[in-house]
Amino acid sequence: MNPVRLELLKIDRQWYEQVKAHTDKPLFVCLGEKHTLNMFDVYFKSHGADEVESNDVFLVNYKPFEDAQRYGAELLEELHLVYKLWREHNLTSVPCKEWNTDIIVPNDKVKTDAGNTAKALIGLYESFPPLRGHKIFILLSPQQISSIPLYEQWLFDWCANMNSSDVKIVVLEKHEGRLLKKLPNNRHEFVLTGTDIASLMNNVAAQTAADPNDEENVLQQQMLLANVHFSRHEFDNAHVALAKAIAIASRHNLKDVLCTAHLLDAYVWLTQNEQEKAHDTFRTLLSLTGEETLLSAQMHVNYGGFLLAIRRKEDAIDAFEKSAEIAKNIKNPLLEMECYRIMGQIQDGTFTDSQTIAYYEKCIEIGMTMNNEERQQSSLAYIATLLLKKYGNSKKAEELCKQMEQYLGADWQTNIQVPNMDDLYHSPLTSVSS
Repeated sequence: MNPVRLELLKIDRQWYEQVKAHTDKPLFVCLGEKHTLNMFDVYFKSHGADEVESNDVFLVNYKPFEDAQRYGAELLEELHLVYKLWREHNLTSVPCKEWNTDIIVPNDKVKTDAGNTAKALIGLYESFPPLRGHKIFILLSPQQISSIPLYEQWLFDWCANMNSSDVKIVVLEKHEGRLLKKLPNNRHEFVLTGTDIASLMNNVAAQTAADPNDEENVLQQQMLLANVHFSRHEFDNAHVALAKAIAIASRHNLKDVLCTAHLLDAYVWLTQNEQEKAHDTFRTLLSLTGEETLLSAQMHVNYGGFLLAIRRKEDAIDAFEKSAEIAKNIKNPLLEMECYRIMGQIQDGTFTDSQTIAYYEKCIEIGMTMNNEERQQSSLAYIATLLLKKYGNSKKAEELCKQMEQYLGADWQTNIQVPNMDDLYHSPLTSVSS
């Protein structure tokens, strides 16, 4: 069996076990690491795209959460189009009614349309008898969230109005660094069983080796094998696989894969304590990324991390400054902020705090230019707490607290998460497996 399909079957088993054990819950929160959550997303999409035969309905909604009083209506509009096809297909054998999705626009007392959305979906079972006995699972994964509190309120209103055990909404949250802090009590949370990435890659590599003349497959095979060898400390084998991958990527001008291969090669050399070879590999890598690209900014961050590892602090700061400059030019404030945060933490503990404070204040300045969603995703709150410690009991500290309350809310200091570096670095493992 295809190894990816095997992982999806494991997820399928766990998902239905959770649903069966918690039939009364209208909201499920799936917790996991980044790669396991990605697999859960793939699981939902494979069912929703009819790639997998299922008795239930799986829907994925990536639409941004912009208007709390229209979010559910937009979901229903898409589902209504699907219903028309169902109805045309089944009308000859089963009498199916028109499904009324006209929902009342919420008034000032009702901030979201979640309640009406829940009622409309319950009504779908009355309009479409063939659906009875089957469940509807909806994965909400908005690409943007304009207001975290309103999104949380939408979920509260959903749970308050969904009185059917047949319809479930699912949201994904990283186990470390959760975005949603206030969720309804009548939810069920579960941790997704971790995927054995090394084993999965090894199996995929064996599968792709079946056609040695397909260079795309061979390239994927070599990159996956290199990761597996690296994880097992089989360094010579990792270098061999990466050399093959670099040759193929160069031949086909696949810059992203080419840079990823060089990056992993540098990590292998560093792990072997071959600092000069690692440094040479990074120099080659940086010559390939281009000037004003996200890839270049990410690789400079990796380069800075490498320089820190070999105790070249000043050079590392130069690398992070270069990354921050690129991030600013390509209008990526999240990455720009993280670079200045890292520089501040590198300088922290030196004889004077002035440079550290300057870097942290630069982060706050960048945060003020972000939209609300970017601020919620950023490490602004974490940086503000670091800066408060530097300010001590002063007027500046009071002003900073007021500023954070204005932009992040009165409870901004609760549940502050340490920044997740996985989202900042360009990881060879993530690049290959995605």
